[in-house]
Amino acid sequence: MKKVSYKVALGGVVSALCLLLMFLTAVIPPLSITLPLFAGMLIFVVAIEISSSWAFVTYAAVSVLSFFVTPDKDAWLFFTLLFGYYPVAKSYFEKIKLKVLCWLCKLAVFNVSIVIIYYVTANLLGTLDLFEEFGFYNEWLIPALLVAGNLVFLLYEYALTLIIECYRKWFRPTFLGKSK
Repeated sequence: MKKVSYKVALGGVVSALCLLLMFLTAVIPPLSITLPLFAGMLIFVVAIEISSSWAFVTYAAVSVLSFFVTPDKDAWLFFTLLFGYYPVAKSYFEKIKLKVLCWLCKLAVFNVSIVIIYYVTANLLGTLDLFEEFGFYNEWLIPALLVAGNLVFLLYEYALTLIIECYRKWFRPTFLGKSK
């Protein structure tokens, strides 16, 4: 019973922190992509401490609850369609022996997620009209943003790897007395 209560408590604390970060997207609008990114990074703690399945359950709970808590629906989309599950999915991609295939899978997930976010934002939320209003829109804008997004994703991937390693090698042994 103690093991189950630990799992539920850790999932609840991580969920609460993620929801707080998602709510803060309304308070600090310039961080509407960064805060969901940080919220997603918290999900990997559940994956390391408990299991990937618990991490996916935590991600699903935060996704559903943040729909109601987060006034910025773009931030909710970024969390739900990319940053929430990616830190856990990353470990599955890294089990692929062929590194080129591993990176192709990671980039494919990112690009599919970004295209879905773009179409949902453009067609359902209607927030991309600003490009046309200010005359920024041309046929090269979307591909240029996608290339820039891929470069930023590679940086995110590298930073996420460093943070996970820091958590495993420094934080867990120092503060939790665990090694893995």
